[in-house]
Amino acid sequence: MARNEDTEGAQEVSAQGTSSEQPTSQPPTSRPPLLRRRKFWAIGGGSTLLVLVVLLIAVVWFYSGEIQSGAFEVDHEPDEFDLEIVSMVGTLITLTAAEGDPDLDQPGTMGLRGESGYLHVGEIVSIFDDKIERAFAPFDGELSEGDRVRYERSAFPENPRRAYGLDYTDVVYQATLGPMPAWFVPGESSTWAIMVHGRTATREETLRALSIANRTGLPVLSIAYRNDPDAPQDPGGEYQFGINEWQDLHSAVEYALANGADDVVLFGFSMGGGLVSHFMIESELAENTVGLVLDAPMLNLTSALRLAGEQRGLPQWLPWLAARLTSVRFDVDWGELDVREELLAMDVPMLLFHGTGDETIPVSQSDEFAEDAGTNVTYVRVEEAEHVGAWNVDPQGYESAIVEWLDEVGVR
Repeated sequence: MARNEDTEGAQEVSAQGTSSEQPTSQPPTSRPPLLRRRKFWAIGGGSTLLVLVVLLIAVVWFYSGEIQSGAFEVDHEPDEFDLEIVSMVGTLITLTAAEGDPDLDQPGTMGLRGESGYLHVGEIVSIFDDKIERAFAPFDGELSEGDRVRYERSAFPENPRRAYGLDYTDVVYQATLGPMPAWFVPGESSTWAIMVHGRTATREETLRALSIANRTGLPVLSIAYRNDPDAPQDPGGEYQFGINEWQDLHSAVEYALANGADDVVLFGFSMGGGLVSHFMIESELAENTVGLVLDAPMLNLTSALRLAGEQRGLPQWLPWLAARLTSVRFDVDWGELDVREELLAMDVPMLLFHGTGDETIPVSQSDEFAEDAGTNVTYVRVEEAEHVGAWNVDPQGYESAIVEWLDEVGVR
């Protein structure tokens, strides 16, 4: 009996020992809390980073498309009649927004076009609530209260005869893409003025300077070029800011030289300034050019992109990245679109206009260009003038600058 009790006791002890040792020999059934938190934040942080990268790519891709459509796509859609005439009393006209958010207080003398007439508006008398009161003068046709109208910085409508009563001829010059239309206004000088309008504009944009040049005795050729509504289209179907279009100006200069011109003065407005610059760089006929008149010229497209980004409140790196992507997606060579260095190297006198209120091409571009050019450039910096709006703010000063400069370079 004792032996059996001892045996049973030993078995109990053995069983108890085995039972107490089992928990220490088994692996843990769950991760420590710290490891779980680290894994969660690693996964969460990686996912957030991936989302941010995808969003960044999407934003840059979108803005790249905006650059392409906003700068290079051909656009001939007329501006909306976004103003409405509230009243016309004596020499004062009151305007309000008809739709959208138009810039009511554009400075200086502006054209006001409606369906049935055209007039000039000038001095701003008062601005109250959503209305503006300005001085006005009738020009052509009739406008009345309730008519929808729009501002036009070109300030004169249609053609030299309607604008000024000038005799002119519709002529055609032959370019590589086919026949191109132009206005020719005769003059006594053997130096011709050839005028080149800007992007999305028409020859109407040149009318303000056309009459000034003509009054000095210069024959004037105001040209259309590829992608204009009344001209052949570029095979690529896009604006190239002079990279291709200079060839049309080359053909226009050929036309002038074949029809009595000994040399030419070239006028370029906005993108037309870039077109003139590329002609000076590329064409063997550049040696026949005795001077350039550049009004808010597009000499470096990336500066305009930076300004557009600032106006939208974008960080500086976003337009830069979008421009790089645009280069890849749409085969844009930004270096070719910066003509400042080549133009500065040329020994040709230049008259340069630019307004401090320009929201398309920054005035700083012309400030720097004029400083680098020194005495080769006569620079007229016009306070408050908007894009290609130097004439509008100061018509007499604009005319005087052109006349005096033409005297200085000896082409009158």
